[in-house]
Amino acid sequence: MNEAEIAEASDYLRQRIPYRPGLGIVLGSGLGGVRGAFQTVRAFPYRDIPHFPVSTVHGHRGELVLAKRGGLRVWIMDGRVHLYEGHDLGRVTFPVTVLARLGAGTMIITNAAGAVSTKLSPGDIMLIEDHIDLMWKGVPEVTDRPQVRHRPYYSRRMLDVADRMARENGVRAVRGVLLATTGPSYETPSEVEFARKIGADAATMSTIPEVTICHQLGVTILGMSLVTNVAAHPEGGHEEVLVSARRGSRNLEKMILAVAGAIQGER
Repeated sequence: MNEAEIAEASDYLRQRIPYRPGLGIVLGSGLGGVRGAFQTVRAFPYRDIPHFPVSTVHGHRGELVLAKRGGLRVWIMDGRVHLYEGHDLGRVTFPVTVLARLGAGTMIITNAAGAVSTKLSPGDIMLIEDHIDLMWKGVPEVTDRPQVRHRPYYSRRMLDVADRMARENGVRAVRGVLLATTGPSYETPSEVEFARKIGADAATMSTIPEVTICHQLGVTILGMSLVTNVAAHPEGGHEEVLVSARRGSRNLEKMILAVAGAIQGER
């Protein structure tokens, strides 16, 4: 973790924003439409922020957005970078580290995911209650505080809020376990069967590095996967995933707005 680079990026943003939101939202593949539910105050292309990695994957716009809706004030990461693009873990987790440095003490981290469990179908939202990391690349420890290291990765309070908001807004949301691999290739049928046997409910190629660093930094985390395809289905390529993500993003938008509003109401 390069402290000088984090400080330079943080200072660049701090000098250009009128306030610092306490909530950050990370949007996964094809989920940039959620941004439209907010009014953009200021948008920063990743390429303009010192040391920020720039996404090369279709479906990731690559902008950090200062946004608002009513009394809500949020950061939105419209797109992310992945290990399979050639970045190391420090670069993949750099944006959320900067947001945490700017005061984002809560993060809603989303992704598009393939259903592994038969309890999930395309269009569902999986509330991540735990994960399985098969990226085989450990994130370095950045804290020696045992009270942080040993608490759950995913906030139980936030999961309860999300459960309640799903019921109140008529959104099908199921708790489950997320499995992540480096990608970019999609899972084979045998890999999906293996994932099912070790307890996974959905699979993705992102999220866990960001969750891990946020956890170490003491950030409160809610993880949500929009199920866009059935893993290992022959029609489940990236373009199909993006189409499905755009169709299903309305439910994700409802959930983000409801959860963010509920969090603000508790403060």
